[in-house]
Amino acid sequence: MALHILLLGKRGSLVLWLENLHRACVRLGHAARIFAINGDTWDSRLRAKWQGRSSATADWMLARFERVLARFRPNLVIVAGVFGVPLGYYQILYGLPQRPLIAGLVGDRFPADSRERANHCDQLYFTDTCFFQDAERAGFTAPSRYLPLAVDPERFRPGHVSRDSELLFVASRTGFRESVVRGLNEPARVMGTDWSALAGEGFHHVQNRKIRRSALIRLYQRHQAVLNIRNEANVEHGLNQRSFEPLACGTVVLNDDLADLPLCFEPDREILVYRDAGELNALVARLRREPEFAVQVAAAGRRRVLAEHTYEHRVRTLLCDLQL
Repeated sequence: MALHILLLGKRGSLVLWLENLHRACVRLGHAARIFAINGDTWDSRLRAKWQGRSSATADWMLARFERVLARFRPNLVIVAGVFGVPLGYYQILYGLPQRPLIAGLVGDRFPADSRERANHCDQLYFTDTCFFQDAERAGFTAPSRYLPLAVDPERFRPGHVSRDSELLFVASRTGFRESVVRGLNEPARVMGTDWSALAGEGFHHVQNRKIRRSALIRLYQRHQAVLNIRNEANVEHGLNQRSFEPLACGTVVLNDDLADLPLCFEPDREILVYRDAGELNALVARLRREPEFAVQVAAAGRRRVLAEHTYEHRVRTLLCDLQL
């Protein structure tokens, strides 16, 4: 049965949650619509940009939300980033004569005073198993389960070009990430924001700037291996988008050792795991020495992604849980 599914959250997030989920809903045959609290039409985007943070809770934005609900009449609202959406939106949903079900996705650490928004959801989905303990301490009562990030395989897919053996890392700088990169014995291509200090040293090939999504996909398609290092400020056990997107492009991922990783992949067969600088450098050396090993691991990882880790899989999980 085709459903009316409303996607609620911020447009243009790092993982493009709203956009990816919307495409998945449409591919599954459902009527889907995005309501972005930072604007989802040209007029609303310009007005929201002009007003800044206050626009999300402005009367005109909340009135737009009420009009969309009245016209679209969703069966389900998927909130991408539960704690980035102000409480007023949940209160509007609860004031409807026939309230839709609310599925809340949580991808980052959350403050201790998040209980009210969390408990407005019928089901919570955490991308990090560490969040279960945090939720219990915060007094969440909504049922919850683990649901990792995913990939859009129609956008992230293998290319038809030869691959560069230079290790690639595309991410913004954090202290932990920089310490891992500095432990590499061979130069890597490092791209993202705030890497100016590393760029000045000249050992690694650094481009200190943001990368467009289309350019990111081409980079994954052109490199043999991608380094993944968690952002220590946002996650503890969970996988980020770099655990999925390069694999969809047929590229090997060298991932730091995370507790949730075996829940998604078979380590050392579908994804390569390192625990320290010695293990990371040994893996990099092996991939250069044995390119057929890189091809084998990349192919196994891509098969696993296509079988279990697309956004269509995530939407199906939500609908099954909520019996829709």
